[in-house]
Amino acid sequence: MVLNRENLNALSRSFRALVLEARESYPKLYPLIADEVESTSRVNYYAWLESIPTVREWVGERQVRNLSAQTFAIENQKFEATVEVLRSDVEDDNIGVYARLFRQMGIKAAAHDDRLVFALLKEGFTRKAYDGKPFFANDHRIGRNTFSNRGTAPLSREAFREALASMRSLQDSRGYPLGFFLERPLLIVGPGLASTATEIVGVQTLPGGGANPDYGAAEVLVNPWLLDSYASYWFLVDGSRPIKPLILQRRMDPEWVAKTNPEDDHVFRHNEFVFGVYERKAVGYLYWQLAYGSTGAGS
Repeated sequence: MVLNRENLNALSRSFRALVLEARESYPKLYPLIADEVESTSRVNYYAWLESIPTVREWVGERQVRNLSAQTFAIENQKFEATVEVLRSDVEDDNIGVYARLFRQMGIKAAAHDDRLVFALLKEGFTRKAYDGKPFFANDHRIGRNTFSNRGTAPLSREAFREALASMRSLQDSRGYPLGFFLERPLLIVGPGLASTATEIVGVQTLPGGGANPDYGAAEVLVNPWLLDSYASYWFLVDGSRPIKPLILQRRMDPEWVAKTNPEDDHVFRHNEFVFGVYERKAVGYLYWQLAYGSTGAGS
């Protein structure tokens, strides 16, 4: 290949297309448990409505619900992925192998959203939510009442039923049932618990015979990042609502960057062209009432 501006720009565009096409084809998981919100600044601030208004008969004046004073901020972070291509490979038109690399780069860029969101879920036993408590805690307060969305029981049929019943019993500050987890929630497990989860809610017949009363009570979602010390973790998430328990805040989509000018200092010194993506985003906790988590460690 002749290393003129036209050819190098075309090469950069072809690599960019491979990355973006692969990114778009990736089957995203995060929308099941996280709202995606557009960000236009360094930090987004969220004011929380602790009790969602309920329709009531209009007697006297309107009863106005104020946004909670529990305002929290999520600051965008910067992320990048960068690769180098040998100048000699470009000169010799030996770039076919790089096509696979850039496709994989696009898949990794898309999977990064999933990785951030599901990492946030498994870190919820220590990282704090808007109320100053860990996202999964035994002492969340709503009005005068205290509620728990945290457990330690290993995944079993009994533990699943108890967790589901507990989350269905949540009330707002006025004592109204929140009505969550009545539809089919997600039962999120790692690869090591996939068969256990399927046995609980994914098969119609019990191992010993007879109909499975929990069949279809939840949908199993295998989280590939629940490994090693997190292998015993399991979660219930109500993803059927307009609002989700987690948030993916996107400041900008991945931006393609390239250094292909032969006179560029890096190209001159290292005899390599540089290609990469750059983006800004963040993840955060939104609504603990839509998620239950257990470490599976036992009492």
